[in-house]
Amino acid sequence: MVQTSRAALCVALMAFLSVMGVNAQTPCQSVVGMQNLNATKLTGVWYESVRAPAANVGCIEIHIESINNDTELAITTWSSSSLSSSYMDQQQSVVLNTTVVNANTGFNVTYNTTNAVTTTYKVVGSDNNYISLCGYTSPDTNTSFGLILTASRSPNATWLQGVVNTTSQVLSNFNSTLAVNVPQMNCYASSASTTLPVLSSVFATIYLFMKFLN
Repeated sequence: MVQTSRAALCVALMAFLSVMGVNAQTPCQSVVGMQNLNATKLTGVWYESVRAPAANVGCIEIHIESINNDTELAITTWSSSSLSSSYMDQQQSVVLNTTVVNANTGFNVTYNTTNAVTTTYKVVGSDNNYISLCGYTSPDTNTSFGLILTASRSPNATWLQGVVNTTSQVLSNFNSTLAVNVPQMNCYASSASTTLPVLSSVFATIYLFMKFLN
């Protein structure tokens, strides 16, 4: 009798934990973003290392720069046109208000390209080594996706799996089965395109200096 009661209790406990796990995982539309986010700390060069579900783009490199006294973020993204290509020949850019990015309710990104689709993003977690985000393009939960950006082109596999596991506790459809690693080691872009943002910043600084002298 005691064994039967214990077995029943175990079954009930497992069912409870299962329900709790499902409730904890939600699509991006319902996810609450990272609390106390400081968007200016997202600056740097990032590589998309994981995405779920998988996208039809392989190489993705993102440059984030803080501009206008840290009130805005200038984001430039280079990507390859297909999974089989390592050449990042597509470039997109956007400028976002840091206050909007800091909000945990999500921020809209519309790149400066023809027929660009507005995507809402939320930062789920971040430190100096990674940024976990989720996004969606409509209220339909089927458009929900997650991705992990890393500061390293080739992050440690064990460490990266830990980030995936942490993100999967929050975001539905983001787990070791559905999450796909995106190799970035062989990806490259033309030197002219990658140096353009740097040159723009230099020219802007020179312009302000000359204006001050006048």
